[in-house]
Amino acid sequence: MTPPCPHCGGELKYRDSKKRIHRKEGGIIEWFIIRRLQCLGCGGFHTELPDCLVPYKHYDSEIITGVIDGIVTSDDEDSEDYPCEETMKRWILWYKENKERAEGYLRNTIYRLLDNRDDFLISGVSLLSTFKKIEVKPHWLGYIIRTIYNSGNYLVPVW
Repeated sequence: MTPPCPHCGGELKYRDSKKRIHRKEGGIIEWFIIRRLQCLGCGGFHTELPDCLVPYKHYDSEIITGVIDGIVTSDDEDSEDYPCEETMKRWILWYKENKERAEGYLRNTIYRLLDNRDDFLISGVSLLSTFKKIEVKPHWLGYIIRTIYNSGNYLVPVW
């Protein structure tokens, strides 16, 4: 079953597929065939990504999460040459630049899911920090990214 368009709620139809690189720990590279969908309502294009991929990033979401959480560093033997220190710095900068935006999107999503209850809007507690502590899986970033993008929002790339 294909989900509705995150922008207008219209029906999504298969358009084509494209190859997408997936870089894993230790320099392992996989290629995925990713479906691209087009909305019959607004005409927008959408790419289906699995939780292990983050939009505009080639590395596994667990690696990116580990770098953001300070678990994966350039000193680790597992990642001594992959990813490089400059890439890790860009990911940390990307997260810092988008933290407030992501927090707002999560609050908005929870507000709508809970039938306009404003408990989470008033609270000074960070939803990102709370979600990270729950530790559902090491892919917390992948789940948050999927929630943001599937609600029609986006995070700003940092080049």
